[in-house]
Amino acid sequence: MLDVRLMTTSLAMLVALMSVALAEPTRDQVRPAAQGAAETRPIRVILPAPWEPATTQAEAPPAK
Repeated sequence: MLDVRLMTTSLAMLVALMSVALAEPTRDQVRPAAQGAAETRPIRVILPAPWEPATTQAEAPPAK
């Protein structure tokens, strides 16, 4: 009885690991050479310091 449970568990683990391996995107693919500037440049957000009071959109100084 133990052998049947061990074999079933091993088969289930094998199927689970194979499905995960097949579901992951391949990382070895070559990326296209023509990428837009928005795709290659990271987005940076400037947050206020914790000791500065938060300003709302109406209180913010106008942008030039």
